[in-house]
Amino acid sequence: MMWTWALWLFPLLCKFSLAALPAKPENISCIYYYRKNLTCTWSPGEETSYTQYTVRRTYSYGQKHDNCTTNSSTSENRAACSFFLPRITNPDNCTIEVEAQNADGVITSDMTYWHLEGIAKTEPPEIFSVKPVWSIKRMIQIEWIKPELAPVSSNLKYTLHFRTVNSTSWMEVNFTKNRRDADQTHNLTGLQAFTEYVIALRCAVDGSKFWSDWSQEKMGMTEEEAPCGLELWRVLKPAEADGRRPVQLLWKKPRGAPVLEKTLGYNIWYFPENNTNLTETINTTNQPLELHLGGESYWVSMISYNSLGKSPVATLRIPAIQEK
Repeated sequence: MMWTWALWLFPLLCKFSLAALPAKPENISCIYYYRKNLTCTWSPGEETSYTQYTVRRTYSYGQKHDNCTTNSSTSENRAACSFFLPRITNPDNCTIEVEAQNADGVITSDMTYWHLEGIAKTEPPEIFSVKPVWSIKRMIQIEWIKPELAPVSSNLKYTLHFRTVNSTSWMEVNFTKNRRDADQTHNLTGLQAFTEYVIALRCAVDGSKFWSDWSQEKMGMTEEEAPCGLELWRVLKPAEADGRRPVQLLWKKPRGAPVLEKTLGYNIWYFPENNTNLTETINTTNQPLELHLGGESYWVSMISYNSLGKSPVATLRIPAIQEK
């Protein structure tokens, strides 16, 4: 009878014991923070009791090995462990496995394999200059300092993202710099004139899947251009007692035209249609402008100007009083 009872109870005890083992560590991931540390994380599973984790590593292409230990009583980073200099060399291949142990037993993860250059992460670059290039339109040049702790034996790939200061939509360009290239600049072309842009930059070791964080944002403005043409129109008022006619002139940029410049002023000249010798000229910085004309027909022309040049001429005919 006792043997029968023992045979019935033994499988239950085994089942209970196995259920109390720690969960097998899964999803192991490692990042090599260049010249700082190698940090590995994992998914620990649901823990019902105190669990100690030991990360076992081989390095120097399998010639050396060491351990790193953490436990579930540590509220922060309980599923992470780091290896520090000088026990990190690059380039190198290493293996990582995580062992979980509690009072009821030990369970070990699958072995994982890591090539350090493929998981290297650097500090972000530092942008120190965003400025236009003299005489080159719609372009700004970005200059930066590459991360001090970056592999000297590897090329660096970059992502530069940018937006206008009033926009929330980022645009991106990607490029690679050769490790021997001392020129840490990039020319961003095809931009809007006289527009302020926000720039940020990140980098990664060529061949690594981990990008640096984004650099601090920096702002710069493209050069202005000579003004574009204006739309000119008029408001005709009734003639005064002396026969002179008040004519109000108004102008604006065409609908949808980009702001390319800071306008310094406007030149307006006008003359009777049949007598160009009576041309008069006015310079102004404001609008509207009111002219007092005779009863005959007139031609009115105007340009805007800035430090870089003049706009195309806008011209308007003022009809004579008797014209309908």
